[in-house]
Amino acid sequence: MEKRKFFYESIPQHRRVHLRPQAAARLFRGGAAVLRYTCEEHEGDPSFEYVCSQKPFSLEALSSDARRRVRRGLESCEIRPADFTLLAERGCAINRSTLERQGRSGVEWMTDEAVWRRYMTACAGIPNVHALGAFVEGQLCGYSMAVTVDDYAYLYHTQALSEYLKYSPVNALTYAMTKAMLECEGIQNVSQGLESFQPLPEVEKFKLGLGFRKRALGRKVVINPLARPLFSSPAIWLAKNALAKFKPGLAEDFATFTTSLRNRATTLSRGEASSGKSTGGNL
Repeated sequence: MEKRKFFYESIPQHRRVHLRPQAAARLFRGGAAVLRYTCEEHEGDPSFEYVCSQKPFSLEALSSDARRRVRRGLESCEIRPADFTLLAERGCAINRSTLERQGRSGVEWMTDEAVWRRYMTACAGIPNVHALGAFVEGQLCGYSMAVTVDDYAYLYHTQALSEYLKYSPVNALTYAMTKAMLECEGIQNVSQGLESFQPLPEVEKFKLGLGFRKRALGRKVVINPLARPLFSSPAIWLAKNALAKFKPGLAEDFATFTTSLRNRATTLSRGEASSGKSTGGNL
């Protein structure tokens, strides 16, 4: 999957990838700058995924503070399935509010009304995409989405309008979606994603408090030899300053990714790719 322009990432994350150098070389020739994927622990740098597998899942699985916040959210908000037509109309405002609160620029598909509507229309036609909304006095103030693959459900976009955070909608949505997914036939695991590049102690506290645990895996990053100059200090400075004036979301993603990556990834040279040997960088 092309997560960002020229940046490819493997999905779903619970499937371990063994990338042959010849396959990496083909992707590089096709325009990929960086390949990032999950693999067996011994093949990459140690990392983890936040996973909840507890059945039956109930409030008892939460930490005391998380349980208090979830109860407040469930009492203050009505949590129910959200129609994608409603999300198409109201979701973009929620995205912008969340990104502004977090100090992030975001990406076009989350902040551009037309692009967001197309995204929601596409989601409506996919049976394994699910959505819950948080409503206060009938008004949508937050939402959460989940995608089921194999025996996993992946949580995405659990966010809310800043002025409604006093009602704890994000806590209630995360709990309700996790519980709903674990009660679905065939679903054994709910994931809140991989370890972040940057230390996010508050985010980790939130996830662990809601019953998620760290499941070990390996992660690996391989850089196109032609793209190596992009990970130099001048390139990162350019992304943070010049590019930010024209594409703030792309600049933000690029700078964050490269700062975290540059000292932990090794270039796969053209000679190694063609000979079948790899020194693929790890992350």
